[in-house]
Amino acid sequence: MNFIKKQMYNPFAVALGFCGLLIFIFGILWILVPPPPKSIELATGFPTGLYYQFAERLKTELAKDGVGLDVRATGGTIDNLALLSDPKSGVNFAMIQGGVADVSKYPQLVSIAGMFYEPIWVWYRESTFKSDGGRLQVLGQLKGKRVAIGNEGSGTLALSTALLKASGISESDFSPEKLKPDAAIDQLKSGKIDAVFIVAAAEAPILQKFYSIPEIRLMSFDQGDAYTRNLPYLSKVSVPRGLLSSVFSMTFLSKISQ
Repeated sequence: MNFIKKQMYNPFAVALGFCGLLIFIFGILWILVPPPPKSIELATGFPTGLYYQFAERLKTELAKDGVGLDVRATGGTIDNLALLSDPKSGVNFAMIQGGVADVSKYPQLVSIAGMFYEPIWVWYRESTFKSDGGRLQVLGQLKGKRVAIGNEGSGTLALSTALLKASGISESDFSPEKLKPDAAIDQLKSGKIDAVFIVAAAEAPILQKFYSIPEIRLMSFDQGDAYTRNLPYLSKVSVPRGLLSSVFSMTFLSKISQ
C-alpha cells in the first residue's frame, strides 16, 4: 500500500499508468467499433450501363484514399437488393432504382443518398401505331403488342410492371418479353417486338443505340401527372424540343437512383 501511495506522486508512474489506461480503452473500442474496411464491394448493373461506369469512376477516387472498391456487375436493381439482403454475398453497397425497394421487406437496408434522375424511356416502332397516327401517347395502346419490359432481376422490369398495372394492363393483354437491353435493341431493330421499356440516365451509352434505329420514336407520357400521383416516387420532367436526338418535345417520367 505504501508503495502505491509513493507511486501516486511519481510523475513517471502516473504517466505510465495513464498511457496504459488509454491503450486499454482504445483496445476495447477497436473490438467493439472496428475501423472502416479497406476494401468494399459495390453491386451495380450491366457493364454497358451508367451504374457500372459510375462505380468505375468511384473506384478510381477511393483508390486515392487507400480504399479498394470491387465492382460487381449484376442484372440490375432486383438482383442488387437480393445481394444486399444475403449476408454471405459479400456485397456491402449497391445502386438501387428509387421506389423499387419495399421498406417492409428490407428493413435492415439504409439509403445513403439520391444520386441522379433516371428517365423511363419507351421506344416504339412508328409503323406499329399507324392507326394512331404513328404515335404512342398512352400505355393503353400497347394492348396486343409485343413489348420488352426489362430483364429478370432489373429495376426496369419492376417499374414497367408497376406502370402497366397502373394503366389497367395485365400480361394477358399483350406479349411481354423479358429481355436485356442489347437483346431488346436487336429485336426492335428487326421488327420482332413493337416497343421497349428502359430505365436509364440520359448519359447512358445504351441510349445511343436506340437513336440509330430508323423509324423508331420515343413515347411522350401524356398521362404523366396521373402516374406521379399513383406512384409518388416518380417525377414528371418535361424536355424541350431539340434537347435530345428527336424532332419533338417530350414528357418523361423520372425517378432518383439511390
